[in-house]
Amino acid sequence: MIKNIKGFTQPISKLVELNTQHFDSLMAAQKKAAEDYKALVQQRMQTASEIKDPVELASFVTDQMALAQSSYEKMVMNSRSMFEAMTGYNAEVIELFQESTAQLKEEIKKETTPTPDD
Repeated sequence: MIKNIKGFTQPISKLVELNTQHFDSLMAAQKKAAEDYKALVQQRMQTASEIKDPVELASFVTDQMALAQSSYEKMVMNSRSMFEAMTGYNAEVIELFQESTAQLKEEIKKETTPTPDD
C-alpha cells in the first residue's frame, strides 16, 4: 500500500487545475467571439436598413465582401491560436502524467525495497 498518497495525487490535482484554467480560457474566448459577432450583425443590419439607393447598396455589398474576407482571416488566425494553445496544453498534460508515473514508481520502489531492519 502506498503510504505517500499525496505525492501520487499531486500531479492529478495539477491536471484538474490545468483543465479548469484551460476550459475557462476557451469559454471566455468563445463568449467574446460570439459577442463580437452579435454586435457586428446588429451594426450591419442597421446599416442595411438605412440604404436608400442602388449606389449605396453596391457600396454596402462591396464592404460586406471585404468584411467577409477579414472575418475569414480572423477565423484562420483564431484557429491557429487555438491550435497552439491546445498543443501547449497537451504538452503540459503529458508532462503531468509523466511526473505522476515517475512519482508512483518511486513510491512503489520505496514500499517494495526491503529496509536494513527487515
